[in-house]
Amino acid sequence: MSRLNSLSSTAIATLFARESTDPIITLLTISGTGIATPVRLCDQFLTRLSETADEVVYGLTSNGNDFYYLPFGLSLPTEEFAAAPRCVVTLQDVTRFLVPTIRNISTPPNVQIDIILASDPDTVEVTFGSFIMSNIRYNANTITADLVIESLEIEPFPAHSFTPSYFPGLF
Repeated sequence: MSRLNSLSSTAIATLFARESTDPIITLLTISGTGIATPVRLCDQFLTRLSETADEVVYGLTSNGNDFYYLPFGLSLPTEEFAAAPRCVVTLQDVTRFLVPTIRNISTPPNVQIDIILASDPDTVEVTFGSFIMSNIRYNANTITADLVIESLEIEPFPAHSFTPSYFPGLF
């Protein structure tokens, strides 16, 4: 099923427009074991979230949650029938904001991707949920990870083969 039918007419017009004054914003929410509070990131900023003597933090507020601006590239999941959805995210973490969090996790974190319009940040146009962040790699400037959905299609069913050792009553 295509996700186009769940988008608003404004979002569809923005997607197909050559230029638009209402950009589409991608939100990432990273949570899981080893992450005390969910990490919320956005790929564009609308406002100043906080300011100290040392730094200014930009981002946006959507549905009461602050999303911090951190440039990232994301390949959206494909909708193929025979394969589980898979994305690759590359975070430009030159300030080393996420590296301590990445180092402290012991299990793969969960990731939710939300697509919103800048004109209405409280309305989520599309949600891609249930991703698991795996194959995390990082260097001085970037963090790259695969976002996958656990596929039960590749699990064998039934779990055992019908052999005399497992099912002696059949033979």
